Amino acid sequence: MKPADAQSLQETFRREYRSLLQYVSGAAPFARGADIALRDSVLRIAGEEERALEAFGEFLDENRVTLPYLGSFPMDFMDLNFVTIRHLLPKLLKEQKKDLVVLETEASVHTDSIARGAVERLVELHRRHLKELESLGQ
Repeated sequence: MKPADAQSLQETFRREYRSLLQYVSGAAPFARGADIALRDSVLRIAGEEERALEAFGEFLDENRVTLPYLGSFPMDFMDLNFVTIRHLLPKLLKEQKKDLVVLETEASVHTDSIARGAVERLVELHRRHLKELESLGQ
């Protein structure tokens, strides 16, 4: 694997682990009544993405790509603790759309087919989750 591909994969791993969806999974979104099912669905989606990122990290390790330092979540997320899931959903949709565009672009520039395939798996998961989040918002 070329160094440029390895570096790009490291950045993908770091950015995706510090996404809003991953932040929300630990931010204790508030829900009551019918919104409890909504919150549980969002947390399930976040858990699926976390498991996919763990598999992505294993892929990096198997290909001798050092896992990057994750750093902290973006400061913009810090005011999203203990807010209602209804308040978070539009923000999650916006971020998921933005993240999907970035992932699609990254997948298209990889010269290594194995690296491209690993990112494309994340793209497919993001597409599916975006559809789920959109249906939850209706």
